[in-house]
Amino acid sequence: MRTSNNRPEWENRPMRLNEEETKDPYSVVEDFFSFFHLQDVREVLWDWLVAALSSESGAYNTGYARSNLFFVYEKFELLIEAVHGLHRKRRKRLKRKQRLDERK
Repeated sequence: MRTSNNRPEWENRPMRLNEEETKDPYSVVEDFFSFFHLQDVREVLWDWLVAALSSESGAYNTGYARSNLFFVYEKFELLIEAVHGLHRKRRKRLKRKQRLDERK
């Protein structure tokens, strides 16, 4: 895993988000979690990790590369769980606001 980022600035910006998604990144989160439950994401991540580590060839053929893969896996899982928590909080807030608006 690199400890410093020497990449051009354009590589540190979103590449797949369209203009609308850039303005409202929560729409991407909403879309993601409308297709996948948190446990689904955990299972897919685990399957990827197992496939990468059990392959006879590929980018993970050294101990160092495999240890980096575990590191990325753990960090990605933490990120997904954090985003999932933000998503749930936002949905609850929006539902609460909607109920209050309906009472008015």
